[in-house]
Amino acid sequence: MNKQEFIINDEKVESALEKNGDNFKVKIGENEFVLQPMGNNLYATYLNGKKSVVAVVKNRDVYYIDVDSVLLEAHEPSAEGFAGGAGDQTAVKDKIFAPMPGKIVKIMVAVGDEVEVKQPMVIVEAMKMENQVNARAKGKVRAVNFAVGDQVDTETPIIELEIEE
Repeated sequence: MNKQEFIINDEKVESALEKNGDNFKVKIGENEFVLQPMGNNLYATYLNGKKSVVAVVKNRDVYYIDVDSVLLEAHEPSAEGFAGGAGDQTAVKDKIFAPMPGKIVKIMVAVGDEVEVKQPMVIVEAMKMENQVNARAKGKVRAVNFAVGDQVDTETPIIELEIEE
């Protein structure tokens, strides 16, 4: 098995991947499962006895993994702790960026709102999947730079925060 460490949602996780015929045997932490390719970066697997669809997209050094509309970000650890990502925004805690280019379908905060770490902030639709983007720090919403229906890229912050120290 090819072993690798990743940072997934700010936690270091050991993973392993092994090609098994047309399928992939994957181990993430203590969980093991088999991914069956479906084409177009989509894979089928069984989680808790239920068939799930997994989408995997790589943007620079970040892997975006969507499992039944739950988005995970996986970064290869670097000497600084994070490998960066879409314009190195993964280390920026006071700005909320789209994980990949797409369209804003829901904004869950307004200017002046107090937010907690991992609180849902915005949903961006990309590749026909909705990706929830969460706050990386506790603070107050300073600016909301886009509206529902706007197209966004990975370089311009959607939401800006005033971080509580």
